[in-house]
Amino acid sequence: MASGRGLAGSQRVAASLSRAEGGAAGPTESIGPRVLLGMTLYNNVSHLAEALDSLLAQTFPDFLLVLLDDASADRTEGVAREYAQRDPRIKYVRHDTRKAMVATWREVVEIATRECPSAAYFAWVSDHDRWHPRWLQCLVGELDADDGAVLAYPITRRIGPHGVELDKGPRLFDTNECRDLDARWTHMCHAAVGAGDMVYGLMRVKTLIDAGIFRRVLRPDRLLVAELILRGGIRQVPEALWFRRNSNGASVARQRHSLVLAGDEPRWFHAPPWFQHSVVLWQEYARKEPAPLAISRAAWAGMLLRYQLTYGWKHFRKTEASHALGRGIDNVIWTKKITKHLWHHAVYNTLVGVRTAWGRTRRFGRRALYEALVLTHRLGLRRRGKPETR
Repeated sequence: MASGRGLAGSQRVAASLSRAEGGAAGPTESIGPRVLLGMTLYNNVSHLAEALDSLLAQTFPDFLLVLLDDASADRTEGVAREYAQRDPRIKYVRHDTRKAMVATWREVVEIATRECPSAAYFAWVSDHDRWHPRWLQCLVGELDADDGAVLAYPITRRIGPHGVELDKGPRLFDTNECRDLDARWTHMCHAAVGAGDMVYGLMRVKTLIDAGIFRRVLRPDRLLVAELILRGGIRQVPEALWFRRNSNGASVARQRHSLVLAGDEPRWFHAPPWFQHSVVLWQEYARKEPAPLAISRAAWAGMLLRYQLTYGWKHFRKTEASHALGRGIDNVIWTKKITKHLWHHAVYNTLVGVRTAWGRTRRFGRRALYEALVLTHRLGLRRRGKPETR
């Protein structure tokens, strides 16, 4: 933060916050930062300082970072307030009571855009990851260079609890080769991986708001990516710029308790994610009049059928029923292999045994014939009174 760029970014954010509190903007004041970052906090202080340090060290300093604390009970508040006092680009807000993940993720966007309504881009950032100093600069450059792109994200590297990189390959997906919506949608349905990575990418603020920000469904990150693809392309920067700390928090079972508060679950919340997404997409885009997008209901029916079939199959592949079915199929295949192996051995041993027995029988027959001929010859000689010779 000692650099001139960092100071300039801090001054622009300070001016923006001053206007938000009611101050009038002077003729020479900046209109505020171009980028908004939103970090939701909840009882996970272990790596918070490391995450904040890597964000404040970005070579692109023109951003506002909103920290929204969902009523944490650990030391999160103290660390967050300390950083907010240290850098004017950070704004800290705290809930009195917990509101759960979906509401908090939506609210951090609303707070950030209310503070800086002129900002062009937004990204959610986590409280336990680490970013390369050029992360934000590269993503901003990617969106600046392509008006048709609505989201940019980098290659992600997984790290362990102590920051050591794990031996996991990167998830690769973008729509650069897709010429139209139909191609993007088909590519997403069949090849999309890593929605949990893409949802932490840099998005255009207006597109994010038009896409509903974050829906009250299971796997809302995948639904948001689908809604963004309806509006433009997704670009992946071919550099490892985000180091995501490994977590087991993405399961559907866990999301049922973390996304919304108990007793506040929306309708269909216990249905499969692909079904919930299809219901939302149909209600938000196909049934509304006028339609938000120029897509007919017939076209929507085909798109949702493809979405349900592909996502439903992928979702089923991850369930215990699928794993049990897979184990059953593996057992059948193993039994087939063993049976085939034993059958081949049985046939081989039978053929070898028959051939061996036939060979022995032939040898015994020849020996018996020989002995019979010798005996006949001896008897003939005796009858003639001739001495036996060998």
